[in-house]
This record gives sequence, C-alpha cells and structure tokens, in this order.
Amino acid sequence: MNVLTARPTYAALAAFLAGDAVATAIPVPYVAANMDAMRVPARIRPAVPVVKAAAALGLASVFRYPAVARLTTGLLTLYFAVALGIHVRVRNQLANIIPPVVLLGVFAVMTARGPHPAPGGERAPGSAS
Repeated sequence: MNVLTARPTYAALAAFLAGDAVATAIPVPYVAANMDAMRVPARIRPAVPVVKAAAALGLASVFRYPAVARLTTGLLTLYFAVALGIHVRVRNQLANIIPPVVLLGVFAVMTARGPHPAPGGERAPGSAS
C-alpha cells in the first residue's frame, strides 16, 4: 500500500484542509496578506473557506464513499493548478509557491491511484475499481 492511497492520509489531509478553512475564514493575518498578494477579490474571499471545508468533507468521505473522495482529489488537483498559476502570475515569493506545487502533485497522484481498498481487500460501497 502506498501512503498516498491510505485512508488515514485522506483523513489527515481532510483535517489539514478543515484547519485551513478556519484560518481562511477568520482570517489569520498571514492568510489575509497572502490573499492580498494574490489579488483575490473581496467578493470571492468568503467562498474560499466554504470550498476548503467542502473539500475536507469530500476527503473525509473516503471511509464510506471512496468514489467521492477520489472526485474530491481530482477537484483539488484543479484547485491547486489554478492556485499555482495565480502565484506565478503575481510573482509570489518562492516560499508561497512551494505549498501549491507540493499539494498539486500529492492530489494528482491520489486522483490517479484512488483510495486503497478497505481492510480485507474489499472496496467500500460506491468505490471505483
């Protein structure tokens, strides 16, 4: 089993995204400054934590609905590809570009491989083969 296909990895990334959603909703000064640097319009900012929270729920669904979790990783791949493009467009600092590059790669691999089968080798209901 690969660590990126393991269900605990999905759960850990769900927790990370849930925390990120909270940090974005508050907003934590660093997050607000980064959104300013990326020129995210004020009218879009309230939607960002909602999207992140929905992504966290989608990843957490891996235990019951692995196909939803896999769809979520595909959508997160797209999200981080767009985020990377925005970081590059505004010529953000390298330290701020590395996280979307890493997460883009992680979610792309997770999408390609899908979640690992449930214990005992059986896939959970609703999962793709």
